[in-house]
Amino acid sequence: MDGWVDYVHFSFLGEHILLSSLRLKTVWEFILGVLLTSVICLSERFLSFAISKHWGPHFIGRSRLAKAVWRAMLYGVATTLRLIYMLIAMSYQIGLILAVVVMLSVGQFILEYVDAAPVKSAAYDRIRGPPPDSESEDGSYNMPTQSWQHKTRRTKSKPEAILIHPGDSNLARADAAAQELGIAGDTERVKANRYPVDQDAWECGKGRDVARQLLGNTARRPRSPQDHRVSHIPDGC
Repeated sequence: MDGWVDYVHFSFLGEHILLSSLRLKTVWEFILGVLLTSVICLSERFLSFAISKHWGPHFIGRSRLAKAVWRAMLYGVATTLRLIYMLIAMSYQIGLILAVVVMLSVGQFILEYVDAAPVKSAAYDRIRGPPPDSESEDGSYNMPTQSWQHKTRRTKSKPEAILIHPGDSNLARADAAAQELGIAGDTERVKANRYPVDQDAWECGKGRDVARQLLGNTARRPRSPQDHRVSHIPDGC
């Protein structure tokens, strides 16, 4: 090969750059060689990125054979481009070697920068709705109705420390009515004062004390007609 040397050099010795018509003799030909090298390096980086991301045309569909053929073709083209810029670097011309290194690095930087960018769009912002930890003025919000979304509503459970009197609770009233009609038993809200049929209503020897507790007469006070009636309750079984 005319002008080719097997050592690194800076001069234009007339070596060919891939094509027979492109010989490195002048600065203009050197610029053309750098541009050709840049296109080859950037194309190789893009194809390598497409292979790593499993990109493919829509007409392939879900066919495993079509996907394998497509990826094999991309790999073959990318490997050819790698061999081509390797041949350019084998010219031992310092300018072309630096062009290969710089353009590969630039292509990699662009792909890494694009890949690291967060995926956002205006349409996504519109359908995303309020964040989960935010509430509207009425304390709830509804997600937009799409075919793949379900309408949700935030609700707050009652704290354990809050007591609702059975008289103010419709659920407790319903439980009490069902219990009186004999169609339901004890619930969390309503419990009946019941004892088994085969068990005595009064514990032996404690009938008077139990009656006083039920009537709220735990402390001694002046006798009344009601106390007179309680005193006649037998203490026995």
